[in-house]
Amino acid sequence: METGDVKSLGIVVFGAGNVATQLAKALDSLGHRIVQIVGRSEGNARELANALHTEYTVDISKLNRQADVYILAVPDSAIVELANNVAKLDGFVFHTSGSTPMQVLEPLTNRYGVFYPFQTFTKGREANLSGVPFCLEANSSEGYYVMFQLAKSLGGEPLEMTSKQRQMLHLAGVFSCNFVNHMLAIAQQLAEENSFDFKLLKPLIVETIEKALQGDPLGSQTGPAVRGDSETIKKHVALLSLIDDDLRDLYLAISTSILNLKQANE
Repeated sequence: METGDVKSLGIVVFGAGNVATQLAKALDSLGHRIVQIVGRSEGNARELANALHTEYTVDISKLNRQADVYILAVPDSAIVELANNVAKLDGFVFHTSGSTPMQVLEPLTNRYGVFYPFQTFTKGREANLSGVPFCLEANSSEGYYVMFQLAKSLGGEPLEMTSKQRQMLHLAGVFSCNFVNHMLAIAQQLAEENSFDFKLLKPLIVETIEKALQGDPLGSQTGPAVRGDSETIKKHVALLSLIDDDLRDLYLAISTSILNLKQANE
């Protein structure tokens, strides 16, 4: 196998969910050869394979074993399951998890690594991978080179990172992406239940994110908690007690965290 031109590589993608769909379609659009989709759900695997004009299987015994690269874009538990139950492969095997050590792939191949795109993916929304960090870790320089070239071809920014660093980055991502989005979902629900447009919050959201991205979210924190405005907090708690006890407790926990973080950095 010549790794000088990664477009000559045959790639098998395990998975047909958000990450697998976005990566497979992006790689295919750039001329990479997706030779097979391996999925658990026949409907999802067939849909993705048809979109890429390639073959698919849900039967691991029919896995294409001649591929150069195998990308495991599957849940963490499935990575371990595949590594321990699929007969050893000759090709490179890379998983896309932020929180799984690369060593779990040892039973599956002698050439393994992590190809972790640090981005949020939604199946029906085309992801823009330009400038996205691709956190890479490999047990060989050859494997690292293949991942580096794949990431660059996608417009990403390859970044060598240890499993520990990647796990902490993934954790930071949960706070900065998943939790932030959850807060926005709560705000949208409050808007809808009280007959005002969620779009009213857009200028506030945009300004908040822009200030945070300037590099000092702690210093740009505003609101009643950071001000120590106990009267406003009491009013909010009283309102939430009429709506949802879980939201009230969440409000209090976050307000306490905001105040504690401020005090710890004074």
